[in-house]
Amino acid sequence: MKKIFILSIIAAFTLGIVSCNKEVSNTKADLIQTRLVNKTWYLDYSITGSVTKTFVGQSTYFITFLSDGSTKDSDGLTGTFSIVNNNGKYELSVKTKTINGNNFNYTHLIESVGEKKMIHSYTADGQSVKTILYFTSK
Repeated sequence: MKKIFILSIIAAFTLGIVSCNKEVSNTKADLIQTRLVNKTWYLDYSITGSVTKTFVGQSTYFITFLSDGSTKDSDGLTGTFSIVNNNGKYELSVKTKTINGNNFNYTHLIESVGEKKMIHSYTADGQSVKTILYFTSK
C-alpha cells in the first residue's frame, strides 16, 4: 500500500511538471503574438556575417502583422502568419502571395520581440551565414 501511495505521488508530481511546461510554452507564444500584432514594423538594419546595412532615415521595408493572422508588407506581399514553437525556439512562419499570385513562404527565428523592437534571423538556402534583421515599430 505504501508503494502505491509513493508511486501515486510521483505520478502526480510528474504530470504537474509536464502540464506546467506546456502552459509556459503557450504563454510565451501568446506573449510574442501580443507584442507582434497590430503594428507596422520597419527594418532599421541587417547584419549578415560581418556586413551591416543600415536603413535608418531611409524609405525601407516594412511589414504589418494583424490580430486576425494576416500580414502585408511594403513589397506588396499579403498572406498569413503564425508563431511556431520548434523545440523551445519560436519561429515566425509567413505564407504569402506576390502581386502576380505566386506563393512566397518563409520562416524566421524570433530572436526577441518587445513593445517597440523586434529581432529575427534566418539562413538563406545554400548559405552558411546567418542574417539578423532589426525592426522597430513606430
